[in-house]
Amino acid sequence: MQGGTRFAHPGDPQEALSLLVEGNRRHREGDPELREHSSVAEDARAEEQRPFAAVIACADSRVSPNRIFDVERGNLFVSRIAGNSVDSGTLGSTEYAVAVLGVKLVVVLGHSDCGAVKAAIEVAEDATSYPPDTYGAIGPLVERLVPAVRDVPAAERTLPNCVSANARTQGADLASRAPIMKQAVEDGRIEVVAGVYDLGSGQVSFI
Repeated sequence: MQGGTRFAHPGDPQEALSLLVEGNRRHREGDPELREHSSVAEDARAEEQRPFAAVIACADSRVSPNRIFDVERGNLFVSRIAGNSVDSGTLGSTEYAVAVLGVKLVVVLGHSDCGAVKAAIEVAEDATSYPPDTYGAIGPLVERLVPAVRDVPAAERTLPNCVSANARTQGADLASRAPIMKQAVEDGRIEVVAGVYDLGSGQVSFI
């Protein structure tokens, strides 16, 4: 395996997406290179960063965006929260990546076997609840996913369908947030895309 092979920084959102697609292919095929697309030299990383994409990923321990997309540290600006949802933390972090760091692409990355989405399905179907005196802040976290789940027809409310629906819903929400995200999308400076990572195969499907 080569380490940190340097390549050009992507010039636009489509090029950035292509780099992620290609990196995921290497990941699936077991041929990682840890490609380097940041324009910041290794010896300058203690002082600056220039990632080319931002990712809102689930906090699940099995999900590692840099490995999934086979890029070196410094290439992805990653925010993590169970259920890959948009809250003040993930929104503000992603806005910083867009407005200050100049990323070209934002990915909302769901994954198979997501426990947060499983919990949201149970809440949506009135099968469980998370009272704060017992579950602390878990309930509000799960509630952020419930609207996406409820938009899936009851007969189609499988875990895979709900994982995809949640990633799309969170991505659409993120892209609509003024003043930073909405304007950047309208100006063509970034694209916001949703994807689902399959834990078994290693494949990311952009949806």
